[in-house]
Amino acid sequence: MLFVMPAPLATDRMTGFLLFTLYAPLASFGDIAVGERRPGWDRPGKSAVLGLVAAALGLDRSEEAAHQALSEGYGFAVRIDAAGRTLEDFHTVEIPRKSKKVVWATRREELAALDEKDNPVVSRREYVSDGLYTAALWARAGARWPLSDFAKAMRYPVFTLYLGRKSCPLGLPLAPALVTADTLEQAFAKRKPWPFPDHLHISLSGQPMLYADMDAPGCVIDDGQRVRRRDALANRGRWQFADRDEMRYRLSAPQTENPS
Repeated sequence: MLFVMPAPLATDRMTGFLLFTLYAPLASFGDIAVGERRPGWDRPGKSAVLGLVAAALGLDRSEEAAHQALSEGYGFAVRIDAAGRTLEDFHTVEIPRKSKKVVWATRREELAALDEKDNPVVSRREYVSDGLYTAALWARAGARWPLSDFAKAMRYPVFTLYLGRKSCPLGLPLAPALVTADTLEQAFAKRKPWPFPDHLHISLSGQPMLYADMDAPGCVIDDGQRVRRRDALANRGRWQFADRDEMRYRLSAPQTENPS
């Protein structure tokens, strides 16, 4: 059951938001995966987007304190501008049996070591094709970095950025924009979906869905709008995640303003 966003609550002061575009011809937003089946979500999760921010900043995966600071210090929301289409890939990976005595310098050497007793690892993985999203971040009390640092890093990233897997490079610039607004909805109203060339045939949502952290400025919720997702960072080094609640709204009208 879907809900239209209610009238926003008034706030005492305006909030700063960082808005940016997320698009790739193929994207992977992994859900809980056990065994052969690797399902995916229909939208980017908070941990995935903050992982992208971390890559832009140049944070190594071993920098646990920095990743925790990202997870705890910033609120997150995402608007689904175009839902895209689900695509399933039948995926195989072949590796030789492990040996503590051998270290292969290249993938070619590793493949050369295969024999008939080695079996491929088989999985089915879900992707989203031509999904378009607008994401927002806002700083909470005690946040480690100003949002302007994120915007600069998105324009000049340290590491290569991709959506979910290395085989999913970005298809458009992130185009980060800093805006101020009383509420999250007002902030999104200042950001149009990226204009697409006609040959891409992207179908924009007339009334896009919005998912946001529970502390989103100016938003109210009842239990019917609560969605639970396991993408709150617990331990980056061990790839462990905890449950996170978020609000779900259908925006009342398409967004029409450009960011200032």
